[in-house]
Amino acid sequence: MENYYNDSKIPENIQSIKIDIGLSYSCPHSQMWLEQDPNIYVFGFEPNPECIECIKKGNIEKRNPGHGDPIKQTYLETRFGLIPVALGNVDTPKEMDFYQMDRDCGTSSLYYPNEYELGAIKTVTKVPVYSLKHFFDVFNWSRFKMIEYIKIDAQGADYDILVGAGSYLKDRVVYITAEPEHYTYSGCSQNTAENMTNYLESQGFMRIQHPNTRDPTYLNTKFAHLKDSIYICQMG
Repeated sequence: MENYYNDSKIPENIQSIKIDIGLSYSCPHSQMWLEQDPNIYVFGFEPNPECIECIKKGNIEKRNPGHGDPIKQTYLETRFGLIPVALGNVDTPKEMDFYQMDRDCGTSSLYYPNEYELGAIKTVTKVPVYSLKHFFDVFNWSRFKMIEYIKIDAQGADYDILVGAGSYLKDRVVYITAEPEHYTYSGCSQNTAENMTNYLESQGFMRIQHPNTRDPTYLNTKFAHLKDSIYICQMG
């Protein structure tokens, strides 16, 4: 993970960090956060080679009118760090099969998709898989004491990603939003809202209703005093 994290690229004015896991082709959530706050930096995780290529090119065009606004080129060059790996619950980094979908690249996954629901598989490729713990192990905690927000949309792997973060969630993360997708992919039956809630409660979080989020959202009770000072959004 040291190859992907470079603290020197984060501008001096940056005061806080958000993490966007599952970017699709246009990073719409990162775009919303960056527009809202000029003093944040976003780390984005995306393993799909097609999506990575699209993001790196910049000047992204919407593929569907219902999608959020694509990330602006200026943010890619200044306040956004793309990390081209998948995340999961793995002790050591490894390569795994990744199913790239033809109809919508944003539905690609480490889990085998239901083609009746999602359309045809475009190709299967090997991608590097790390855990969030690997990222946090090299993160500069002396500069940033906490992560404001983690949004996860990993097509069945969200629960794996949460567990794979280890103790960092309870000690360092304020807000989390994750998608409980467990029907459309094979082998991800553990990725339920109930399991997420039970696990995150064990880490000191409570589930909340937030006006700016659609999927289950959680607040770390350790940082409850910060809840109104942090902007989060997971819409569109």
